[in-house]
Amino acid sequence: MSTVQPASSLPVPYKTRKQSQPKYARSNAPIVPPGSVTGHSLALVIAIMGFLASITACGVYVVFNAANVWTNRISAEITIQVQPRADSSSDDRTAEIVQFLKGQNGIARVTPFTQEQSLKLVEPWIGRSEVLKSFAIPKLIAVQIDMSSPPDIATLKTVLESKFPGALLDDHGLWRNEIRRLTRLLEIGGIGMLFLMAMATAAVIVAAATSALASNREIVSVLNLVGAEEKFIARQFETHFVKVGVRAGIFGAGLAGLLFFCLPYITEGISTSATSAAEIRRLVGAGTLDIGGYAVLVVVVVAVALICKLTSRYGVRRILNNQNI
Repeated sequence: MSTVQPASSLPVPYKTRKQSQPKYARSNAPIVPPGSVTGHSLALVIAIMGFLASITACGVYVVFNAANVWTNRISAEITIQVQPRADSSSDDRTAEIVQFLKGQNGIARVTPFTQEQSLKLVEPWIGRSEVLKSFAIPKLIAVQIDMSSPPDIATLKTVLESKFPGALLDDHGLWRNEIRRLTRLLEIGGIGMLFLMAMATAAVIVAAATSALASNREIVSVLNLVGAEEKFIARQFETHFVKVGVRAGIFGAGLAGLLFFCLPYITEGISTSATSAAEIRRLVGAGTLDIGGYAVLVVVVVAVALICKLTSRYGVRRILNNQNI
């Protein structure tokens, strides 16, 4: 004779089991709500820091590239200055020097400057005046060096100045050293600014983590009572701050990239003339970013994410240990 099983021991249909769960139950619900005021404020601060860091890093990158272009151009050219002498014609001596330079190894091109070209070089400082044409202005010779097999500049300088008295060779070494020194100063200043921004971002994240722990103290206490380890709790906060940091970093870096993309148009808009715009482009280039510049933006986003990850991880663990939650 079969026995009747109680209703409590009978299998529950699948649909019945599914409906018996809470309607709004969620698995792996975050401890810190993603849409909290702390998240929005922190995202705004990190986005601003990411924007400033991107501007600083890309600005140093653009200046570094422009300095390299200037240095390479200066290194590929030397200038011969022919001082006027009373015992000989400057034009004749200039022609002799040109022929001498063309016969030297490692010289790609020799270009003597006319008087008008020499006067244009000094116009930015003394202006344009017909009186200058009556002055005995030194003759200039631009010498393009073959960089594949450059000559010995020191030997060429000694031979030239001994053979042609009054001729001076300038290898632009002073300008190259000044450009390198200025570039190093800008690099050091940029690194210092990035370090300060990183410290400020870390401090803001620690403050936000403290606020988030205080706002969710009851939830953290319950998790601790049911056996959750501090590592698990810290990981939840770490995930939250990393997501906020990545989104804010991408926004800040993207805004900086857009600014550099529009920089040529901005330069033309604020320039008083086409000449001033051309001078700015000659000084720092077009101002736009190449592949390396956009790679710098990616590095900034990764750095922001790492700062958020490490700061939130160790900051939350330290706070939990100090509070003994």
